[in-house]
This record gives sequence, C-alpha cells and structure tokens, in this order.
Amino acid sequence: MNRKLSITAITLGVLAILGELCGILIPTVSWFFDNGRTFGWISSLLLIIGGILGLLFLPREIRWTPVTLQRFRRFRSIDRGWWSFRILLALIALAMLDQALVGKRALLVHCDGKTYFPAFSQKRYQAQDFGLAGEQETNYRELKQRLSKEKRGFVWMPLVPWDPVLDTDSLQSITLEQRGGMWYKPGDPEAYSGRAQQFYADLPTQKHTDTRFRKGLPDGESLGYSRNGALALSAFYKAGVKDREKWTGEMPQEQFEKAAVTSYEMIVYPAIPPLWKAGHYLGTDSRGWDVLAQIYGGWQLNLKAILLFILFTYGVGILIGLLMGFLGGIFDIAMQRFIEILDELPFLYIVMILISIIGVANMNLLILLGVICFFSWTSLTYSLRALAYKEKERDYISAARLQGASTWRIITRYLLPNMLATIVTKIPFSVAAIISSLTALAFLGFGLPETYAQWGWLFDDGTSHLSAVWISISMFSVMVFILLLVTFVGEALREAFDPKKFTTYQ
Repeated sequence: MNRKLSITAITLGVLAILGELCGILIPTVSWFFDNGRTFGWISSLLLIIGGILGLLFLPREIRWTPVTLQRFRRFRSIDRGWWSFRILLALIALAMLDQALVGKRALLVHCDGKTYFPAFSQKRYQAQDFGLAGEQETNYRELKQRLSKEKRGFVWMPLVPWDPVLDTDSLQSITLEQRGGMWYKPGDPEAYSGRAQQFYADLPTQKHTDTRFRKGLPDGESLGYSRNGALALSAFYKAGVKDREKWTGEMPQEQFEKAAVTSYEMIVYPAIPPLWKAGHYLGTDSRGWDVLAQIYGGWQLNLKAILLFILFTYGVGILIGLLMGFLGGIFDIAMQRFIEILDELPFLYIVMILISIIGVANMNLLILLGVICFFSWTSLTYSLRALAYKEKERDYISAARLQGASTWRIITRYLLPNMLATIVTKIPFSVAAIISSLTALAFLGFGLPETYAQWGWLFDDGTSHLSAVWISISMFSVMVFILLLVTFVGEALREAFDPKKFTTYQ
C-alpha cells in the first residue's frame, strides 16, 4: 500500500506540472495551480519529493497488526457504515471529474473541419475563432445551437452545461401546448394563467405578440410588434374573444397576421424552476446561477477543505499531543497553558473579526482554513496526551528504549500505531464539523467571495426567496444526505474500533 500511495503522489505531482507547462486543464489535478502558481509549484514538488522518499524509505506494504485487521473486518460487516463509505467514495469520484461533468465550456467542438477541446485547455477561445462576431469568450451553449442550425459542426457540452459561479442565465422560456383550444404548460393539468409571447420564426429574439392569458384563454391586453420592435397592434380580449383592437400603422395588418411565428412561450425570470431543456435540473437561484452546478462546486470546495483541514489539524494535533504525553515536564505544562488560552478564545467571533479586517473579497480558501485550523487542533491533543502517558509506561516501550530506539522512532513506530483507533474514529466527525463550519460562515456572510461555490450562499438565497422552494429543498436534502453518510461511517468506525466491545480474538 505504501508503494501505491507513493506512486500515486508522484503521478499527481508530475501531471500537475505537465498540465501547467503544456496549457492542459486536467480534471482535479489542475486545482493545484488554480490557487496560484506559487502554491501549485510548491504542492506539486512536495508530492513528487514525498512520493520518492516513500519509495526509498518506507516498506512496500503496511504491516497491519491482527487486531487492526480484525477491526477493519468488523467495519465491513456493519452494512450501514460500509455502504455509506462506498457511496461517499462514489461521490468523491464524481467530484474529481470536475469540468468534464459540470461547466460552461464545451468538452469538444467540431467546427469547419477543425476540432477543439475548450474544457481541457487553458486557452480561452474567442467567438471569432468559430466564425462569430466579437472578441469575448465563446458562449458554447449558443454556439451549439448555431452550429446545429447552420450544419457547420457540433458541440459536446458537459452533463450540466453551467459553471458553478458567475454564470448567469437571465431568463428562460417554456413553450405552451394547446389542448382542446386552451393553452397549458407541459405536464400541467391546469390551464395556464399569465403572460406569454410569440416570436417571429425567422427572428427568434423579436417578439411578435405579447398576450395575457387567464385559464388557458387570451383575457386582457394583447400587444403586437413589427419586425423592428415597434408597437403595431393593441388589442383586448375577454375569455378568448377579441373585444377591440387598434392598429398603429407600423406594419400592415395582412403582413402581420400572415407572418410565420413560434408557438406561445412563457418567459421565466430567475429564480428559474427546474427546467430540463436548459440543463437546469434543479433550477437556478435568484441570480440565475444553476443550483446543481453550485451544489457540485460546493462539494468540491468541501473536499478540498477537508483534505487540507485533516492534513494540518491532525498532523499538528497528533504530533503535539504525543510529545506532551511522552516528554511531559515543562513542555507538557507550557503547551497545556497555551491550549487553554486558545480554547477560551471565542472561535466564531475571532474568525468574523479576522475576515472583516481582511475583507471577504480578499479571502481565499487557504487563509480561511488557516484561521479555522489554528483553533481546531487543540481538541485532539487531550486524548492523545492521555494515551501517550499510559502507553509510554508499558513494557514494549521500555524494551524499545533498551534497544536504543530514538524518541522519534518510539513515537512514530510504537506509540502512533497503538492510537490508530482514537484517530480513525475522530476523523468522520471532524469532516462533518468542517462542512458545517464552512456552510455556517458563508450563510452569515463571513465566508469566501462569490468566486467560490458555497453551500451557505445557497441556504441564504433560499431563505431570502421562500417562493423558490427548489433552492432550499435541494440544498437541504444534499447537505443532510452527505452529513448522514459521514455520521454513519463515523458510528461504524467507532463501533468497530471500540476496545470495550471487542477485546478478544475469535
């Protein structure tokens, strides 16, 4: 296992560097350089160096003790925890697909005999690269429709063709259908009431008619427009019967009535309910940002935060806790006083003050996690300190000292493996805590800027727009589901590693 982990670390580091040098965006791996070139180079080189050192100095396989192997088997026998763990692994695998699954850039564009891969390239293709007007970045959703209409090629979009952030859909339309002389929304048993528009067939952006409907029939004001957008007709209906009309002379009546038009369409403004034809499978929020894309981006953000949080918090907490228990004396007393001071500080208030000083616009994930981790490592030290005090008095530690083992070897080779149960059972609950903390800070307005997809922003938008129920329901359901999975895994690990419940070999 050590060898596989080392090779994986080297591979990730090499791929990240090659992707940066060659201008290729590899899903997940390109995240290292998304946080800045300095962070990207440092983290990639550390992975490569760590992998090489692992190949050189670590044993090929981890030698699990019979007790640990028995605990793992017990964990697998607890169905609820084991299946929750497998579902979480599947969700992590989906998150690692990154822009191949969710994003506004096309996976593949075939235009005029040339093939492009915009989603996997650092180059931003302009509209004029595909024969369109303008120097702005290409809107691939519009390009897909344009190429299909002109028979010049095709576009493959991700399953969710929207970016998690800063990708606004200002409006969408739902085509009404006629049943029994009345107009309905597709799949709706009740006749439509509201306004609907018809557009010129050859000018799909120019309105032809704007009519008010009541119970599926025109009822009220109906306006007609010429091809140049000027008002051509003002009419009034009562229960589907035209009561009066007035022509302005902007367009001949015969030409207006014979013009080829689309079916009636209902224009939907943000927040847009779930609309499959536009790729809004869970609708949009009040800004027009896709809800599913934001949930996906928030899950990716949480996974990045979990990885960095576990590495820092558990790395520091385990090291200091073991040293406090093993060394004791002045070091133990001094660290206890320092930890007591940190524990007395109001964590949430300190985070809010620091973020207000730095400014949400200047905040990034590394700074925010640094603040959170600074206050989070202390809780782990108490249990490890107590275990280290107990374990260092046992005979196997005395035997190791007599053999000349160094302090570092005793701590890493003998003490740490015997504390695996405590560490493993705490990790799932730390995962749940960091997800909840990031969501709560974003909900209160003390999280990351809007360039990051955050679950707390969706919760805030959902509570501010209660009529758009799909926002709150989607976000609440996903977060409860994730936290339940993590909790089930934590409970299963706690039960499997509980020494009071399983103390004998079978």
